[in-house]
Amino acid sequence: MELSFENNTIKLSRTLSIVDEFTFEFVKLLEKAGISYAIVSGYAALLFGRERITEDIDILFDRNDKDKIEKLYELISKDYWLLNARSFDSAMALLKENSAVRIAKKDTISPNIELKPAKNEFDDYSLSNATTVIVNKKHEILISPLELQIPYKLYLSSKKDLEDARFLYDIFREKIDKNKLSYFCGKLGVADKIHYLGD
Repeated sequence: MELSFENNTIKLSRTLSIVDEFTFEFVKLLEKAGISYAIVSGYAALLFGRERITEDIDILFDRNDKDKIEKLYELISKDYWLLNARSFDSAMALLKENSAVRIAKKDTISPNIELKPAKNEFDDYSLSNATTVIVNKKHEILISPLELQIPYKLYLSSKKDLEDARFLYDIFREKIDKNKLSYFCGKLGVADKIHYLGD
């Protein structure tokens, strides 16, 4: 895998998986609807070559514009279905409760998108400061900043999440802003877990 990182843009080249293709296709619909988003959690590690299985792609988004969400619903209605809602109104009810909406291709359940409404300062920061990733010079997506993504994985603290954090840190340790990383570790209360990153 070839990879470069500068000016908050990561460029990489690698063979794509079914999950990659599914994610890139869905992201295009978010962009077409004009919805701000950032990919978070496990898929962010898989994107850079981490070898583990994931069935869902976690995507934060700005749920404040109902018209844009309705446009997204119209865009996905032909080829996708909601796993945990029966209609646009029931999906909006879930989002109001800060719950995620799960979306998959029709007649399937995996892979699926877990569309999560931004609900705190960390989510808002991810949306406002998302890192651009360009894959194979043609697919462009947005992910949560690594300086927040890595501490958040430490915060989740499962074995899988700690391994994700270490994996991302190993790849980007020379490129990320260590001061921002330390700041978010402090804000998330995981400063005592930085040793998991190996430094």
